[in-house]
Amino acid sequence: MALVLDAPPVPAPPRIAHRRRSDLVPVLAVAGAKTLLQLAVAGRYGWHRDELYYVDAGRHLALGYVDFPPITPLLGRLATAVSGDSLVGLRSLAALAGAAVVVLVALTARELGGGRRAQVLAALVAATSPLLLGTNAMFQTVSFDQLAWAAVLLLAVRALKAPSTGRWLALGVAAGVGLETKYTIALLLVGLAAGLVLTAGGRRHLRTAGPWLAGGTATALLLPNLWWQARHGWPSVDFFTGGDGYEPGETSPGGFVLELLLLVGPAGLALSVPGLRRLARDRRLSPLAVAAAVVVLGFVVSGGKSYYAAPVALVLYAAGAGAAERWARGARWAVPLGALATLVAAGPLILPVADEHDMVSSRLYEQREDYAEQIGWPELAEQVVAAARTLPPDEREAAVVLTGNYGEAGALRRFAGPDLPRVVSGHLSNRSWIGAEDLDARTLVVVGYDRSHLAPHCASVTRAGTVGNAAGVPNEEAGAAIDVCRLRGTLADVWPEVGER
Repeated sequence: MALVLDAPPVPAPPRIAHRRRSDLVPVLAVAGAKTLLQLAVAGRYGWHRDELYYVDAGRHLALGYVDFPPITPLLGRLATAVSGDSLVGLRSLAALAGAAVVVLVALTARELGGGRRAQVLAALVAATSPLLLGTNAMFQTVSFDQLAWAAVLLLAVRALKAPSTGRWLALGVAAGVGLETKYTIALLLVGLAAGLVLTAGGRRHLRTAGPWLAGGTATALLLPNLWWQARHGWPSVDFFTGGDGYEPGETSPGGFVLELLLLVGPAGLALSVPGLRRLARDRRLSPLAVAAAVVVLGFVVSGGKSYYAAPVALVLYAAGAGAAERWARGARWAVPLGALATLVAAGPLILPVADEHDMVSSRLYEQREDYAEQIGWPELAEQVVAAARTLPPDEREAAVVLTGNYGEAGALRRFAGPDLPRVVSGHLSNRSWIGAEDLDARTLVVVGYDRSHLAPHCASVTRAGTVGNAAGVPNEEAGAAIDVCRLRGTLADVWPEVGER
């Protein structure tokens, strides 16, 4: 049995291989159109607080960070090395990741036996889904996490259908890279393991070296991050088990499911239901159906956010597209038409297609909070710089700016220029970036702190400004005080208290 499972796949005849390559042409066209659409609106609004944070993290490359693994900061460092401070350049990596996901979903449909129509349908539904379009609009871990899930799911299909040592090894590599991108993929891997244990088709693989090789490879690729975690006292474990700054999902199980369905989209749901049924009925692929159930239930129980679980739908799109090939013509056409109708109807909430003035006047930021978090950062920097200029030159030279969160810190480093004193923050990974010289400061320009939290440590506190934005958007920063605090000692004396954010 092991010899059969480890046998390499038989190459396709030349004529079939040529047809398969030609099937990718319309798929690449769909992926290319999606990329062009994303890039066309990539600079519509400003930087998001998370983007400022990831770029900051990229300036402090490490094997780990408090709240995410190292791949995204590394990509941020690459983007800034190539395109400087261009926001479109940064977001182009997310757009390209989304395009790659579209292609991988089509390849998964092909692997599941789908012809050209199934592959194009799967690609179109993936490309137009809120799941991809919404997340690929910004540079965040989510886009690269989705790419890792798409790769793992494709390689899992291949390994389950026609296993070989090479296929299991490739799955392990993809899983390891995924774990270094976003830890949430671990639940998908747990789901796949559960599928192998709980299904007859899966257990036969456990009698071979393949799954164990995949698991060992993924663990080996995660070891550098585990080493970093151990050296720094397991900060990510503390964070994700309720540490300061962690924001678990706040919706009920019913709300979670509703949000998940909105991310999948009506067209995606039309493919996901028959796709799940198909995987569950196929003895070889049934571990994937178990994995999908484990992912959704696992994030509901653990209080995860709906978009953590959403990428598992990618394999359901692919499986459902193959089933759709057998539908009547009208039913087949209803799916892509529904996908395009959803894009048109919900476009402004999925993508920043409205200009900033229209977005603000129509209050779209109330429906999508991410839009509010892209407004006002340059103005915040100007206002903090103006507050710092009220200090005498000698005092300003020795002062530091203390911010309450990573968005404020990133915005000041990005927009304030050389006139601002050094910026420090105790929020998440920023805490480890403070230097000895910073801790010697006796004067603080403070933004984003409640005065009652800071005042006990200051000989005097003076209001020097208030954060606002010309658009009048009531985001998290609007209305925050900018204070000047003259400490009784040095920042080092009070850092354990004021820096713990």
